Amino acid sequence: MAHNRRAFLRAIGAGGIGAVAIGSTVTATASNALATADITIEGAGTDIWNETDECHYYFTDVSGEFDAVVRVDDVADTDEYAKGGLLFRESLAGDAKNVLIRNTPGHDTSVQWRPETGGASTSLTSDAGESESEISGGTMTANYQRLVRSGDAILAYGSTDGSAWTLMAELTSDAIDLAESGYLGLAVTSHNSGTLCTASFSNLSGVAPSSNQDIGAVEVAGSVSTSGGDTDPIVSTGSASNVTNTSATLNGALGGLGGASSANVFFEYRESGASWTATDVQTLTTTDSFSQDVSGLSSGADYEFRAMTDASDGDSATGSINAFTASEDGGGSSGGSYFDGEDGFASTAWLDDSTQVVTVTEPTRSAVENAFHTSGPRVIVFETSGTIDLGGETLRITEDNCWVAGQTAPSPGITFISGMVQVDADNCVVQHIRSRIGPGPDGNIQGNDSLNTQDETVNNVIDHCTASWGVDECMSVGYDTDETTYSNNLIYEGLYDPYGDGSDHNYCTLIGDGADHVALLGNVWAKARSRIPRLKSDTRTVVANNFCYFFDEATNTDGSAETTWVGNKYTGVTATGESIVEGSGTVYGEDNITADPPIDSDVPFVEEGTTDSKPLWPDDLTAMPSTDVEGHNLTYAGARPADRTENDQRIVREITDRAGNDRLDSEYDYWLPDHDAVGGYPSLPENTHSLSVPSSGLRDWLEQWALSVEEASANPP
Repeated sequence: MAHNRRAFLRAIGAGGIGAVAIGSTVTATASNALATADITIEGAGTDIWNETDECHYYFTDVSGEFDAVVRVDDVADTDEYAKGGLLFRESLAGDAKNVLIRNTPGHDTSVQWRPETGGASTSLTSDAGESESEISGGTMTANYQRLVRSGDAILAYGSTDGSAWTLMAELTSDAIDLAESGYLGLAVTSHNSGTLCTASFSNLSGVAPSSNQDIGAVEVAGSVSTSGGDTDPIVSTGSASNVTNTSATLNGALGGLGGASSANVFFEYRESGASWTATDVQTLTTTDSFSQDVSGLSSGADYEFRAMTDASDGDSATGSINAFTASEDGGGSSGGSYFDGEDGFASTAWLDDSTQVVTVTEPTRSAVENAFHTSGPRVIVFETSGTIDLGGETLRITEDNCWVAGQTAPSPGITFISGMVQVDADNCVVQHIRSRIGPGPDGNIQGNDSLNTQDETVNNVIDHCTASWGVDECMSVGYDTDETTYSNNLIYEGLYDPYGDGSDHNYCTLIGDGADHVALLGNVWAKARSRIPRLKSDTRTVVANNFCYFFDEATNTDGSAETTWVGNKYTGVTATGESIVEGSGTVYGEDNITADPPIDSDVPFVEEGTTDSKPLWPDDLTAMPSTDVEGHNLTYAGARPADRTENDQRIVREITDRAGNDRLDSEYDYWLPDHDAVGGYPSLPENTHSLSVPSSGLRDWLEQWALSVEEASANPP
């Protein structure tokens, strides 16, 4: 039942609403004319609720009383609790006190608020907030929202026509004690992590938003655009790209001209705590992205920047502040992992802005296979996440010049099960996907890797992928291949005796006969008996900065193999009296260590009879110290290391805790559906989002997506 705390009429005063009967329906008009602009906001985030918020916010700063009105035209159904509406909040921090009028796809209009910074949220439909409701049940059907501040009270109204208003709640300082100043505008959350919700608004009045930004640690950056009407322009700050120790490219977007014929756009940037410096001005006559190179940066310094616009009608807007760090002198990444796919012998120079982009919109074998088999240079991007069952059959990339960008998928990304993923083409890159094969239906062992390159392929990169539960090996390099780089991968738990016939194939990585210019950089091998890696005849390899946990027999080198080992760390079990790298091959070793427990002091990491010079080494490659390898690799190895699924989290946790099966000498059944510790093949949620592929800067765009799933603090482009 709606309560009636005060049965008298109350005048709102400076808010501009006439006499309003508390708890009743009256006719009133806003204090200024309703704007005619259409506003579209895309926002991701888990919710505006609980102790902290994730959303996209289009806002301005306000002080004192206000009276804001908007029509909510649509909120996309990314979840029944996706939300869009007028939001007042004390600060831009995720845990700020706030009041929101919410329209959702699955429920009527209602009001919610967070009464204390960092505290729990409540609403008119919650037990803790229902006493504040002026309407029965705490909800009503409303297309229009109105949020008013008068004195120390926040009043929330709903309407079907923008004329007759019904008071939903009057929140005094007893309910929420808000500061005099704060931020007012429109917010959208998808309530579906990694998915953008599109909400459309019109007839906004009483507030003129001039900035927009994501609130909280959203996984996909939001945006704002407008059309029609006389509003302020809209500008959004993007991410920095091409960051070196002295320079960077700043990126932004003009989302609306606010009715003006043109707008000048530029950036302001500064070393943190210093004064702002403005870049050169560019003039745009349509909404578009823009960028500007800046130079003269200080190596290793932290920088802030923001996009700015001045429209030809005199209005201006400022984007949110983003940050980046200039690289340290001497190389290394400005974010993400130490290695990238070109630190080995392979080249990705074939990718340019003319490369076609093929979009996968559903998590099915056929959808991905069509993309893998498309002819011509292409980048494959994903607007869906999910588990893709390969049905026991190999999924092959069969056409050259293919870049599989798993980092573009919404959280939690793409996982292939029950079938091998194979690169059967030249000039390919595969990033940020997982493959968990498990036993095939025919009982075959040979060739059933989780992920590999086919024989006689050239110039391929497998970077930041997860390969586990293989039957032959988990991730291997084909025979007679050339220029192959495996970097930053998480390779673990090959299956021991998967068919119950005593077949021991608990292996990690095999380098096939004749494979040349193979670089294994920054990978993690875990919980396997051997082939970590196996270097077969006539192979030439570089094995640098890899980390291994739990093994029996580690690495075998055939007599004609040549290999360079630098900065690797191995932990766990090793056969007594044997070296890590054994066999009769030619091996150069430098800065390789063991720990937990270390091998005997009289047993070398590399067996006797090796060489004092590197048989092979990529140009310009500098290895990390071996003491840094474990921390780095456990942070960055595998698919989407900032967005790991449970099995990848488990293996990293077991390594960190030095836990788990120590010898792997019994039937290994982690893949089984009823396994208590793991739960069988994963079933990932099928989240979706829309990708906006730039007309230029495709490589930088892919790198920013990669960084966003490698660094928890990074946002996608």
